[in-house]
Amino acid sequence: MSSETHQFSETLEKWEGMYALSKDIDEDELLAMLSPEELKELQSEMDIMIAPDETVPVGQRQKDQTEKAPTGSFDHRSLVDYLYWEKESKRMLEEERVPATFKDDKQSPEDTEKTKEPSVQTEISHSEDSKQQAEEEVKGAQEEVKGADSPSPADEVKESTYKPPSGNETNLDSTLDKIRNNKPSVTEVNLNNIENIPKEMLLDYVNVLKKNKHVKTFSIANTGVDENIAFHIANMLRENRSITTLNIESNFITGKGIVAIIRCLQFNETLTELRFHNQRHMLGHHAEMEISRLLKANNTLLKMGYHFELPGPRMVVTNILTRNLDMQRQEKKRRRIEDLTEKLVLMLNKGL
Repeated sequence: MSSETHQFSETLEKWEGMYALSKDIDEDELLAMLSPEELKELQSEMDIMIAPDETVPVGQRQKDQTEKAPTGSFDHRSLVDYLYWEKESKRMLEEERVPATFKDDKQSPEDTEKTKEPSVQTEISHSEDSKQQAEEEVKGAQEEVKGADSPSPADEVKESTYKPPSGNETNLDSTLDKIRNNKPSVTEVNLNNIENIPKEMLLDYVNVLKKNKHVKTFSIANTGVDENIAFHIANMLRENRSITTLNIESNFITGKGIVAIIRCLQFNETLTELRFHNQRHMLGHHAEMEISRLLKANNTLLKMGYHFELPGPRMVVTNILTRNLDMQRQEKKRRRIEDLTEKLVLMLNKGL
């Protein structure tokens, strides 16, 4: 019994010491030293340790933990516009869900022309009217830029010392001179991520590409291209016959600029890849509808770098690109057969 009494007395002294120490602790001072995040964490721990009040209904015991900001006042006009474009998108999606029948590889060119889509025939039949409309839009939205004077010998020797922090070490001045002089060695122009390029220099690049015959790829992503430059690019695509890839992603082009570029593609038969995703301004539902409508008159575009918000235009453009890929495959096969036929005829003639 003496050992148990001694153990009990030690335990009692220990608890009395802890109780005396707790009296000296200022709880308010400790709480004042905690940060707001630590106070929230302490509150969540206390909620777990303390049993809920049984007298409070179950639906009211859980506190509100949502931190979503208010969405603002109700806008009836925005809701009506949204419902309208959703309806148009569903209608377009239903029209495109009709099973597509691809052309037979054995069809003759005459049969191929007969089986073309009516919408494509309509667009091509009115190409003259669309061409005039595109010219008026481009000319009305842009100002005439005077052509740059031919560089002097001193300017040709001078090299730019601008070294952007983006990692793109393209020499702006020398590259522009090579394009202006139509050098065959320059087949790719990459200005991506170069900061603080003057707008006048970008316009010079676009203008000299009108007559260039060797550049295949033109990339100006994240260079501050705006709507005015986009209209010049559209005008350039009407005349250029060498560029196959155009990258204008991550810029400040609006829906009007993109639509102008797409409209001019019905007169361009060399561009196969166009990338314009991640613009600062949203294109909008109307612009997406217009893009899907205008692309029906183009038979050469094979890749497009843009994610459509509406499912209707997305389905239409996907079908158009698939149609163009199929047409290109058939054209390659036809040319291969013609080449083999010519070689066979030559071999037979030599044998005879």
